Amino acid sequence: MSERNGRNVDSEPVAESDASQSGDGGATDPTVSVVVVTYNEADRIGRCLDSVFELCEEVPSFEVILVDSNSSDDTVDIAREYPITVLRIPSDDLSTPSAGRYVGTNVADGEFVLFVDGDMDVTDGWLRRACDLLREYPDVAAVDGHLNENRDHDEIVTVGAVRGVALYDAQKLRAVGGFDPFLRSLEDIDLGFRLGESGYRLCRLPVVVAEHPVASGPTEPFRRLRNGYVTGAGQAIRKSIDSPRRFVRHLYRMRNKLFVGAWGVLGAFSLLSPILLVGWLGMTAAGFYVLASERGLTEAVTLILGQMLTLCGMIWGFRDPARPASEYPIDRIETVQVAEPPVHTSASE
Repeated sequence: MSERNGRNVDSEPVAESDASQSGDGGATDPTVSVVVVTYNEADRIGRCLDSVFELCEEVPSFEVILVDSNSSDDTVDIAREYPITVLRIPSDDLSTPSAGRYVGTNVADGEFVLFVDGDMDVTDGWLRRACDLLREYPDVAAVDGHLNENRDHDEIVTVGAVRGVALYDAQKLRAVGGFDPFLRSLEDIDLGFRLGESGYRLCRLPVVVAEHPVASGPTEPFRRLRNGYVTGAGQAIRKSIDSPRRFVRHLYRMRNKLFVGAWGVLGAFSLLSPILLVGWLGMTAAGFYVLASERGLTEAVTLILGQMLTLCGMIWGFRDPARPASEYPIDRIETVQVAEPPVHTSASE
């Protein structure tokens, strides 16, 4: 797509959709609202949007809403070449991995809301099946699939949280408050636990729904530390204190990191006795040898470093809880372009 098919609007504040205000869609509302969240994805966003439009040929009608987290590259300019609505979060202090999802949910009009990261290449052939599943089972609130590869799963399974490319029933999503825009990470886990606590199930299809580049290497833990992602776990745990079930589930997910922390504390106490210190060092070396033998030296170092930094971030995030979602200044979001037409009809229908 090379021609601009949208109406450009300079710094116009975003307004909530009628669906988000009333909970009921109108006669012209799309079947699916696709919310694409971006940050400096100029190299990938064109391929991502092309794959989204191809995927949505499976449903009667759809809209595409791109929410950009104050990118410094050409992401927004490239997105404006497509017939989609483009919104911009205008400052870094308002940008979190979940803020774009929160903003997109507030303006989406679809019966279902599909969330896609801007660096993903979505595969086709599964969206209609996901919509049918949500309609057929009223207790199912969201559906996702596998990223990059399906490891020999051949049936639909119930999961604790959906991630990456995920389709939500819009009404159920809003009923539990949607994504928390202030969480620095684990926004999908937090939402999944809240949906489960409300009695809903989350399902995973036995198909690959998207190709997604995997960030790895010894510098990845430091990137997450620099971006503040490591504090999200502590924020999520702090937020769940009023719900024993969610609190325990978060702690269980963090069990490996908590073990690393406990092992470090044990090492500190072992300094009181040479015998204990030798034993602790020996067991630590043996454990690292086993891990390095299975994963390789670089991955083993990266894994342990990541666990340690995340544990530190979790403690820091617990001290700095996320603010209530109602305080997010949705009126500061800029409307760069409004899609014309706002709703696309599938050529296959």
